[in-house]
Amino acid sequence: MRNLLGSMAGMILTTVPCLAQAPNIADIPVAHINDLRQPFDLKANIYLPPAAAAKTPLVLYIHGKGGAYNDTRDQVVRRLLDALLPRGIAVARIDYRRSGRMPQMLFDTKAYLRFFRAHAAVYHIDPNRIGIWGVSRGGNLAALLAVTGDVKALEGDVGGNVGQSSLVDASVIESPLTDLFLSSDEKAASMFGDYLGTNESDSKSIVAAYRKHDTTSPWWRDVERIEQVNPINYVKKDSPPALIICGGLDPSNVVQNCTALFDRYIQKAAPASYYALSTGTHVRVGYDIEAASVNWLAGRLSSAPPPLFPDLKPIPR
Repeated sequence: MRNLLGSMAGMILTTVPCLAQAPNIADIPVAHINDLRQPFDLKANIYLPPAAAAKTPLVLYIHGKGGAYNDTRDQVVRRLLDALLPRGIAVARIDYRRSGRMPQMLFDTKAYLRFFRAHAAVYHIDPNRIGIWGVSRGGNLAALLAVTGDVKALEGDVGGNVGQSSLVDASVIESPLTDLFLSSDEKAASMFGDYLGTNESDSKSIVAAYRKHDTTSPWWRDVERIEQVNPINYVKKDSPPALIICGGLDPSNVVQNCTALFDRYIQKAAPASYYALSTGTHVRVGYDIEAASVNWLAGRLSSAPPPLFPDLKPIPR
Protein backbone atom coordinates (compact mmCIF):
# COMPACT_ATOMS: atom_id res chain seq x y z
CA MET A 1 0.00 0.00 0.00
CA ARG A 2 1.31 3.43 -0.89
CA ASN A 3 1.25 5.64 2.21
CA LEU A 4 0.79 9.40 2.12
CA LEU A 5 1.56 11.34 5.28
CA GLY A 6 0.68 14.95 4.66
CA SER A 7 0.60 16.45 8.16
CA MET A 8 3.47 18.08 9.99
CA ALA A 9 1.82 17.33 13.33
CA GLY A 10 2.65 14.30 15.43
CA MET A 11 5.67 12.73 17.00
CA ILE A 12 8.81 14.87 16.79
CA LEU A 13 12.12 13.04 16.82
CA THR A 14 14.32 15.77 18.24
CA THR A 15 15.11 15.69 21.94
CA VAL A 16 18.63 16.22 23.23
CA PRO A 17 21.02 16.50 20.26
CA CYS A 18 23.29 13.47 20.38
CA LEU A 19 25.82 15.06 18.06
CA ALA A 20 26.73 17.42 20.90
CA GLN A 21 28.60 14.45 22.33
CA ALA A 22 31.39 12.59 20.64
CA PRO A 23 30.75 9.23 19.00
CA ASN A 24 31.65 6.23 21.10
CA ILE A 25 34.36 5.38 18.60
CA ALA A 26 35.50 7.97 16.07
CA ASP A 27 37.41 7.74 12.82
CA ILE A 28 37.30 3.96 12.51
CA PRO A 29 39.58 3.10 9.57
CA VAL A 30 37.76 0.92 7.04
CA ALA A 31 39.74 1.27 3.82
CA HIS A 32 42.35 3.40 2.07
CA ILE A 33 41.43 4.08 -1.56
CA ASN A 34 42.65 5.94 -4.60
CA ASP A 35 39.99 8.40 -5.77
CA LEU A 36 41.04 9.61 -9.22
CA ARG A 37 44.70 9.42 -8.16
CA GLN A 38 43.95 11.19 -4.89
CA PRO A 39 44.41 9.21 -1.65
CA PHE A 40 41.22 8.97 0.39
CA ASP A 41 40.54 7.25 3.71
CA LEU A 42 37.15 5.66 4.28
CA LYS A 43 36.35 6.10 7.96
CA ALA A 44 33.31 5.73 10.20
CA ASN A 45 31.97 7.15 13.44
CA ILE A 46 29.92 4.74 15.54
CA TYR A 47 27.38 5.63 18.22
CA LEU A 48 26.34 2.88 20.61
CA PRO A 49 23.12 2.79 22.65
CA PRO A 50 23.39 3.43 26.41
CA ALA A 51 22.69 -0.20 27.25
CA ALA A 52 24.08 -2.09 24.29
CA ALA A 53 23.23 -5.77 24.13
CA ALA A 54 25.79 -8.44 23.35
CA LYS A 55 24.49 -8.34 19.78
CA THR A 56 23.18 -4.89 18.94
CA PRO A 57 21.38 -4.09 15.66
CA LEU A 58 23.19 -1.53 13.54
CA VAL A 59 22.04 1.16 11.10
CA LEU A 60 24.53 2.55 8.59
CA TYR A 61 23.75 6.19 7.78
CA ILE A 62 24.80 7.41 4.33
CA HIS A 63 25.08 11.19 3.91
CA GLY A 64 24.25 13.18 0.79
CA LYS A 65 26.65 14.67 -1.73
CA GLY A 66 28.84 17.33 -0.20
CA GLY A 67 28.62 15.81 3.27
CA ALA A 68 30.94 13.52 5.18
CA TYR A 69 30.82 10.83 7.86
CA ASN A 70 31.61 13.49 10.49
CA ASP A 71 29.74 16.51 9.11
CA THR A 72 28.25 18.41 12.05
CA ARG A 73 25.77 20.22 9.77
CA ASP A 74 23.74 17.08 9.05
CA GLN A 75 20.40 17.49 10.83
CA VAL A 76 18.85 14.23 9.63
CA VAL A 77 21.43 12.06 11.38
CA ARG A 78 21.11 14.19 14.51
CA ARG A 79 17.43 13.29 14.72
CA LEU A 80 18.07 9.64 13.86
CA LEU A 81 20.59 9.31 16.67
CA ASP A 82 18.11 10.78 19.12
CA ALA A 83 15.47 8.30 17.97
CA LEU A 84 17.45 5.09 17.38
CA LEU A 85 19.94 5.01 20.27
CA PRO A 86 17.25 4.90 22.99
CA ARG A 87 15.73 1.93 21.15
CA GLY A 88 18.95 -0.04 21.54
CA ILE A 89 20.07 0.40 17.93
CA ALA A 90 23.64 1.45 17.12
CA VAL A 91 24.33 3.94 14.34
CA ALA A 92 27.46 4.15 12.18
CA ARG A 93 27.99 7.17 9.97
CA ILE A 94 29.80 6.07 6.84
CA ASP A 95 31.48 7.76 3.88
CA TYR A 96 32.23 7.38 0.16
CA ARG A 97 34.62 8.86 -2.36
CA ARG A 98 34.18 12.49 -3.36
CA SER A 99 34.61 12.05 -7.12
CA GLY A 100 31.14 10.52 -7.47
CA ARG A 101 32.32 7.73 -9.78
CA MET A 102 30.09 4.69 -10.10
CA PRO A 103 30.08 1.85 -9.32
CA GLN A 104 33.08 2.79 -7.16
CA MET A 105 30.93 4.74 -4.68
CA LEU A 106 28.79 1.64 -4.24
CA PHE A 107 31.92 -0.45 -3.64
CA ASP A 108 32.87 2.01 -0.87
CA THR A 109 29.58 1.57 0.95
CA LYS A 110 29.70 -2.22 0.60
CA ALA A 111 33.12 -2.12 2.23
CA TYR A 112 31.44 -0.84 5.41
CA LEU A 113 28.85 -3.60 5.43
CA ARG A 114 31.53 -6.25 5.13
CA PHE A 115 33.76 -4.49 7.67
CA PHE A 116 31.13 -4.34 10.41
CA ARG A 117 30.12 -7.92 9.81
CA ALA A 118 33.75 -9.03 9.97
CA HIS A 119 34.26 -7.06 13.21
CA ALA A 120 30.81 -7.59 14.71
CA ALA A 121 32.21 -9.02 17.94
CA VAL A 122 34.50 -6.00 18.43
CA TYR A 123 31.60 -3.54 18.28
CA HIS A 124 28.97 -5.89 19.81
CA ILE A 125 27.02 -5.79 16.55
CA ASP A 126 24.54 -8.41 15.42
CA PRO A 127 25.73 -9.22 11.87
CA ASN A 128 22.25 -10.49 11.02
CA ARG A 129 20.50 -7.22 11.88
CA ILE A 130 22.08 -4.45 9.81
CA GLY A 131 19.96 -1.76 8.19
CA ILE A 132 20.74 1.37 6.18
CA TRP A 133 19.34 4.89 5.89
CA GLY A 134 20.58 7.04 3.01
CA VAL A 135 19.64 10.57 1.96
CA SER A 136 19.91 12.24 -1.48
CA ARG A 137 23.09 10.85 -3.10
CA GLY A 138 23.24 8.57 -0.09
CA GLY A 139 19.66 7.61 -0.96
CA ASN A 140 20.83 6.57 -4.44
CA LEU A 141 23.45 4.39 -2.78
CA ALA A 142 20.96 3.03 -0.23
CA ALA A 143 18.64 2.04 -3.07
CA LEU A 144 21.47 0.16 -4.77
CA LEU A 145 22.60 -1.48 -1.53
CA ALA A 146 19.02 -2.58 -0.92
CA VAL A 147 18.89 -4.64 -4.12
CA THR A 148 22.46 -5.63 -5.06
CA GLY A 149 23.76 -7.43 -1.98
CA ASP A 150 24.08 -10.64 -3.97
CA VAL A 151 25.17 -9.15 -7.31
CA LYS A 152 28.81 -10.16 -7.71
CA ALA A 153 29.47 -7.73 -10.55
CA LEU A 154 28.64 -4.87 -8.16
CA GLU A 155 30.49 -6.13 -5.10
CA GLY A 156 34.04 -4.84 -5.51
CA ASP A 157 36.83 -5.58 -3.07
CA VAL A 158 37.32 -2.21 -1.37
CA GLY A 159 38.50 -2.77 2.19
CA GLY A 160 38.73 -6.53 1.80
CA ASN A 161 36.65 -8.84 4.04
CA VAL A 162 35.40 -10.36 0.79
CA GLY A 163 34.11 -13.45 2.58
CA GLN A 164 31.44 -11.33 4.28
CA SER A 165 28.00 -10.60 2.84
CA SER A 166 26.93 -7.12 1.75
CA LEU A 167 23.23 -7.94 2.01
CA VAL A 168 21.21 -5.56 4.17
CA ASP A 169 18.27 -6.56 6.35
CA ALA A 170 16.19 -3.40 5.83
CA SER A 171 16.60 -0.09 4.00
CA VAL A 172 15.22 3.43 4.36
CA ILE A 173 15.76 5.21 1.05
CA GLU A 174 15.24 8.98 1.33
CA SER A 175 15.00 11.48 -1.56
CA PRO A 176 16.83 9.25 -4.08
CA LEU A 177 17.19 8.95 -7.81
CA THR A 178 16.52 5.33 -8.73
CA ASP A 179 16.57 5.47 -12.54
CA LEU A 180 18.65 8.32 -13.91
CA PHE A 181 16.89 8.18 -17.25
CA LEU A 182 13.60 9.05 -15.55
CA SER A 183 15.09 12.44 -14.77
CA SER A 184 14.98 15.38 -17.14
CA ASP A 185 17.66 15.42 -19.84
CA GLU A 186 19.47 18.20 -18.01
CA LYS A 187 19.37 16.43 -14.63
CA ALA A 188 20.47 13.11 -16.10
CA ALA A 189 23.38 14.67 -17.96
CA SER A 190 24.50 16.52 -14.84
CA MET A 191 24.76 13.21 -12.98
CA PHE A 192 26.76 11.50 -15.75
CA GLY A 193 29.66 13.90 -15.15
CA ASP A 194 29.99 12.46 -11.66
CA TYR A 195 29.11 8.87 -12.42
CA LEU A 196 31.13 8.45 -15.62
CA GLY A 197 33.46 11.44 -15.75
CA THR A 198 31.99 12.67 -19.04
CA ASN A 199 31.88 16.32 -20.07
CA GLU A 200 28.62 18.19 -20.69
CA SER A 201 28.54 17.54 -24.43
CA ASP A 202 29.24 13.82 -24.07
CA SER A 203 26.68 13.50 -21.27
CA LYS A 204 23.99 15.02 -23.49
CA SER A 205 24.95 12.57 -26.25
CA ILE A 206 24.44 9.66 -23.84
CA VAL A 207 20.96 10.93 -22.97
CA ALA A 208 20.11 11.35 -26.65
CA ALA A 209 21.25 7.79 -27.44
CA TYR A 210 19.03 6.46 -24.66
CA ARG A 211 15.97 8.48 -25.69
CA LYS A 212 16.31 7.22 -29.29
CA HIS A 213 17.26 3.71 -28.15
CA ASP A 214 20.10 3.95 -30.63
CA THR A 215 22.11 0.82 -29.91
CA THR A 216 24.45 1.66 -32.81
CA SER A 217 25.46 4.94 -31.18
CA PRO A 218 29.05 5.21 -29.92
CA TRP A 219 27.46 6.37 -26.66
CA TRP A 220 25.37 3.24 -26.16
CA ARG A 221 28.14 1.64 -24.09
CA ASP A 222 27.77 4.52 -21.64
CA VAL A 223 24.00 4.05 -21.61
CA GLU A 224 24.67 0.49 -20.48
CA ARG A 225 27.11 1.71 -17.83
CA ILE A 226 24.36 3.90 -16.37
CA GLU A 227 21.81 1.10 -16.56
CA GLN A 228 24.26 -1.05 -14.58
CA VAL A 229 23.94 1.29 -11.59
CA ASN A 230 20.21 2.09 -11.80
CA PRO A 231 18.70 0.46 -8.68
CA ILE A 232 15.36 -0.11 -10.38
CA ASN A 233 16.96 -2.79 -12.57
CA TYR A 234 17.82 -5.11 -9.66
CA VAL A 235 14.61 -5.43 -7.65
CA LYS A 236 13.46 -9.03 -7.32
CA LYS A 237 10.97 -10.98 -5.23
CA ASP A 238 13.43 -11.77 -2.44
CA SER A 239 14.86 -8.25 -2.16
CA PRO A 240 15.06 -7.24 1.53
CA PRO A 241 12.31 -4.94 2.88
CA ALA A 242 12.60 -1.31 1.84
CA LEU A 243 10.92 1.94 2.82
CA ILE A 244 11.03 4.75 0.24
CA ILE A 245 10.41 8.30 1.47
CA CYS A 246 10.35 11.64 -0.33
CA GLY A 247 8.88 15.13 -0.50
CA GLY A 248 6.22 16.00 -3.07
CA LEU A 249 7.80 19.36 -3.93
CA ASP A 250 11.30 17.98 -4.42
CA PRO A 251 12.63 19.77 -7.54
CA SER A 252 14.97 16.92 -8.54
CA ASN A 253 12.48 14.51 -10.17
CA VAL A 254 12.63 12.49 -6.96
CA VAL A 255 8.90 11.74 -6.65
CA GLN A 256 8.87 10.12 -10.10
CA ASN A 257 11.97 8.11 -9.18
CA CYS A 258 10.55 7.04 -5.81
CA THR A 259 7.24 6.03 -7.36
CA ALA A 260 8.96 4.03 -10.09
CA LEU A 261 11.08 2.13 -7.56
CA PHE A 262 8.08 1.38 -5.35
CA ASP A 263 6.07 0.21 -8.36
CA ARG A 264 8.92 -2.10 -9.34
CA TYR A 265 8.87 -3.64 -5.85
CA ILE A 266 5.14 -4.21 -6.25
CA GLN A 267 5.60 -5.74 -9.71
CA LYS A 268 8.15 -8.18 -8.28
CA ALA A 269 6.02 -8.89 -5.17
CA ALA A 270 8.89 -7.66 -3.00
CA PRO A 271 8.25 -6.04 0.40
CA ALA A 272 8.22 -2.24 0.29
CA SER A 273 6.41 0.80 1.68
CA TYR A 274 6.30 4.33 0.32
CA TYR A 275 5.76 7.51 2.36
CA ALA A 276 5.49 10.94 0.76
CA LEU A 277 4.89 14.36 2.30
CA SER A 278 2.96 16.38 -0.28
CA THR A 279 4.54 19.67 0.86
CA GLY A 280 7.99 18.23 1.52
CA THR A 281 11.12 19.12 -0.43
CA HIS A 282 14.53 17.52 -0.88
CA VAL A 283 15.51 15.62 2.31
CA ARG A 284 12.65 17.47 4.04
CA VAL A 285 10.05 14.77 4.54
CA GLY A 286 8.60 16.03 7.83
CA TYR A 287 8.70 14.73 11.38
CA ASP A 288 5.72 12.41 10.93
CA ILE A 289 7.42 10.51 8.14
CA GLU A 290 10.76 10.47 9.94
CA ALA A 291 9.07 9.09 13.06
CA ALA A 292 7.13 6.49 11.08
CA SER A 293 10.31 5.51 9.26
CA VAL A 294 12.21 5.07 12.52
CA ASN A 295 9.38 2.88 13.82
CA TRP A 296 9.45 0.82 10.62
CA LEU A 297 13.22 0.38 10.67
CA ALA A 298 13.33 -0.47 14.38
CA GLY A 299 10.61 -3.06 13.82
CA ARG A 300 12.47 -4.67 10.95
CA LEU A 301 15.69 -4.86 13.01
CA SER A 302 14.09 -6.17 16.19
CA SER A 303 14.93 -9.68 17.38
CA ALA A 304 11.39 -10.70 16.40
CA PRO A 305 10.41 -8.46 13.46
CA PRO A 306 6.75 -8.20 12.51
CA PRO A 307 5.61 -10.25 9.51
CA LEU A 308 6.22 -8.61 6.17
CA PHE A 309 2.71 -9.41 4.97
CA PRO A 310 0.51 -9.85 8.05
CA ASP A 311 -2.58 -11.98 7.68
CA LEU A 312 -5.60 -9.86 6.93
CA LYS A 313 -8.95 -10.73 8.45
CA PRO A 314 -11.94 -10.51 6.11
CA ILE A 315 -14.26 -7.58 6.65
CA PRO A 316 -17.54 -8.77 8.25
CA ARG A 317 -20.48 -8.55 5.89
